[in-house]
Amino acid sequence: MEARSAPLGGLGCRGLVAAPGGSPVLRGVDLDVPAGTRTVLVGPSGAGKTTLLRAICGLQAIEAGSIELGGRRIDRLPAYRRRCAVVFQEPRLLPHLDVGENVAFALRAAGARRAERRARARALLTEVGLDGFERRAADRLSGGEQQRVSLARALCAEPDILLLDEPISAVDANRREELRELIARLQGERGLTTLFVTHDRAEAAQMGERVALMLEGRIVQEDEPAALFQRPASPVVARFFGSANVLRGQVRDGRMSLGGVEVPVPGPDGEACVTIRPERVRLDPAGPLELRVGEAAYTGTWVRLRLRGEGLGLEAMVPPSQAPAAGELVGVALPLEEIWRIPDFEAVPEEGRRAGVRPRGGS
Repeated sequence: MEARSAPLGGLGCRGLVAAPGGSPVLRGVDLDVPAGTRTVLVGPSGAGKTTLLRAICGLQAIEAGSIELGGRRIDRLPAYRRRCAVVFQEPRLLPHLDVGENVAFALRAAGARRAERRARARALLTEVGLDGFERRAADRLSGGEQQRVSLARALCAEPDILLLDEPISAVDANRREELRELIARLQGERGLTTLFVTHDRAEAAQMGERVALMLEGRIVQEDEPAALFQRPASPVVARFFGSANVLRGQVRDGRMSLGGVEVPVPGPDGEACVTIRPERVRLDPAGPLELRVGEAAYTGTWVRLRLRGEGLGLEAMVPPSQAPAAGELVGVALPLEEIWRIPDFEAVPEEGRRAGVRPRGGS
């Protein structure tokens, strides 16, 4: 299929509120997915990610807010008129139809002739790496093959937006990377506006041109992947994206006292909250901090160190060849250029700091 020359308008959600079963789940969600791009919605279980997808495609009623797609308001339209295609975590193929008819189900519902359906299904199955599978029984496929069929079925409908709800979480680990690459390639070739849901922060970084973090029914930061990892808008964002090093204190003359040592910190004097990613913490015999290794855990690529001393706790990730043993005293340096000062932290109410609620963007 040829890529669209000009993507349709993107997705815009404003102030979405939803309470399935009477319990508030979406609490004023604002989200933008620019036209023709791939945004990843990431967050822990129970954050409201699937509810948001269901609201967009019309399977979940909203109590307040609006949803626009391609410049038109769709939240008042029935699901079948929204031009959304969804790939769920489970493939949900129809067992009484063969693979080809599953792919072309939207054409069948529209009254297309059998020959047309078969030809379209064959072309899409070739695109998803299942050439020659159209006559096979759907229940004879592997989990990864079934999800490829689900993806082909979604594309057959020629939607204005593709919604993917943890589409590869149930697939064998050895096949996940192939499916990620396939989704990214097909989305890019078509310029198809896409919202991809996951709970995996590494997958979010890999798949997203933009990433939106959802916590407790709100988007707490939305930006390019590197910004959420390197420039988190709140302590909870920093921790979610893998930085346990969230430190608070007073900055005086551009320095903060950490572990009894004055460490340079960017920004003005006053109360501050700073973070540094574990892989940016440097072991240096001449470093100003002297900490003891409380734990050294091999993770396959890195060794994760838990460092303690003088009331200070830090986490560092170092190559195995450089890893000290548990119990050793090591010198530690925190390079100024790697320290990120969480913006306007002192202006956030205490309850907001606990919830991690910050404006979107953060860069």
